[in-house]
Amino acid sequence: MSNPIIFKRNTDIGAADAESDAAFLAQCFIDNGDLDALLDCDNPKCLVLGRTGAGKTALLQQVQKRGEHVVELSPEALALSYVNNSQVLKFFESAGVNLDVFYSLLWRHILTVELLKMRYEINNAEKQVMFLERLSGIFARDKVKERALKYLREWGDQFWEETEYRTKEFTRKLETDLTASAKVDAKFLSLGADGAQKLSEEQIVEVRDHGTTVVNSVQVKELHDVITLLSENVFDNKQKKYYIIIDRLDEDWVGDHIRFKLLKSLIETVKTFKKIHGVKIIIALRTDLHYRIIKETPSAGFQEEKYRSLYLNLRWTRQQLTELLESRVSYMFRRQYTQQGVGLKDIMPPNQIDQRTSVDYILERTFFRPREAIIYFNECIARAEGTSRITVGLLRQAEVRYSQQRLQSLADEWRRDYPNLLSSTSILLRRTTPFTIGDVTPQEIEGCALEILEKTERPDDLSKAAESYYMASKISAHEFLELVIQVHYTVGLLGVKPAPHVGRQWSFLDQPSLSKGQLSDLVQIDVHKTFWASLGVIRKGKGAYSETE
Repeated sequence: MSNPIIFKRNTDIGAADAESDAAFLAQCFIDNGDLDALLDCDNPKCLVLGRTGAGKTALLQQVQKRGEHVVELSPEALALSYVNNSQVLKFFESAGVNLDVFYSLLWRHILTVELLKMRYEINNAEKQVMFLERLSGIFARDKVKERALKYLREWGDQFWEETEYRTKEFTRKLETDLTASAKVDAKFLSLGADGAQKLSEEQIVEVRDHGTTVVNSVQVKELHDVITLLSENVFDNKQKKYYIIIDRLDEDWVGDHIRFKLLKSLIETVKTFKKIHGVKIIIALRTDLHYRIIKETPSAGFQEEKYRSLYLNLRWTRQQLTELLESRVSYMFRRQYTQQGVGLKDIMPPNQIDQRTSVDYILERTFFRPREAIIYFNECIARAEGTSRITVGLLRQAEVRYSQQRLQSLADEWRRDYPNLLSSTSILLRRTTPFTIGDVTPQEIEGCALEILEKTERPDDLSKAAESYYMASKISAHEFLELVIQVHYTVGLLGVKPAPHVGRQWSFLDQPSLSKGQLSDLVQIDVHKTFWASLGVIRKGKGAYSETE
């Protein structure tokens, strides 16, 4: 080569997050078939599910890039924090009024107006008037369509306003109607949930009955007619495709007490829009968040299997991740040297490591997600500065730092559910893998419980179990250990091999959680290779992992 391959300072194969990875994503996006499924409006798959770093945002960015008509709604723009903070809604919900109907109608309202704005390019009052007059002339004698138009006139009087305005407008209308129905002092309403707790039993029954009547009368029929209108007369050109994208729903945009209900209503609402040809509402959720939505919001009549056709589960194969690394390495050197032909084989160790190729060695220390492969590879490149190849020694050194970062990242990812996760990993320090429940000594179990109690950030399942075992003796050491292993399996720290004839199972590949009945004394438990270096794990038949190995 005219220019020797030399790794320069601050060289990398892209950023870990899609928002900061524009250059590499533009040149190195790997389409494994998921993009075509999302762009196809006749394909029901529209709920993108994947763990952190699986590529959800990158995939949605490609939809934005390749779709003809696309609008993205951010959680902040939806102004759902207004719904979350409404003292009136909190008051009635605490009194027993089921607001699920309202949440579903709110989503329908938001999505309907966004689609109409996009379809007719309504960005000012003049265009809105023209739009309504046009439809009025067409449907003057159609009662169903007339009801739809009446709804649009009442609720869409300012189409060109931001989504935030419409959310508040819709919610304030319900607040006004609910307040008028309540035969109680206004001071109780202003206190929200606390106000409802101050009512007598007779008052609560009356508030609940009146409030339920109001919620159930919120123009359900009219909104259904609007969906029919969209399907039959607005989005009738099969050559034009319209997409609404909603991402970053796993962030702190509203409190948990309402977030799960809103997200469940969103999923249910998206299904109703499937009847509109040429339209697709695409939402992205972390797999664990979707699991919690189902778990935390049980309701009569909801059958989760009816929604599985909507799921697009992001999965990456070894070959696809290798292709991703190959593409990014090639692009990295093209940017540096404007030359072709530099690939993984030119910079990676030619000899095997633990009977694995160097790329396989890296991938086995990931959850088979792009972000982790990129982070590990960048760590290798950083240590190869000034040289022309990543050696086995450099790869091992990079693993130590990468493993430490991944353990901390895992704790951050699950902090909302398990704030004491990091403390609980003390039970895995210098442990031989694989192991069984019987291999863990009483002293190690006690030490883990004490570690959790001493470093508790806020109560969670782990700290409560530690207290029940160590402080109150309400559960046995075995029961506490089972709970810790169940949590560690859920987050991906541990995998299990239930029987000799069954393969290893991991939460990010197989079932997302374990029950107590699946953890017999004979079950083999493995620490994931990602965390061997940071936890000093001892591989059966070998010594503890070290940086110089």
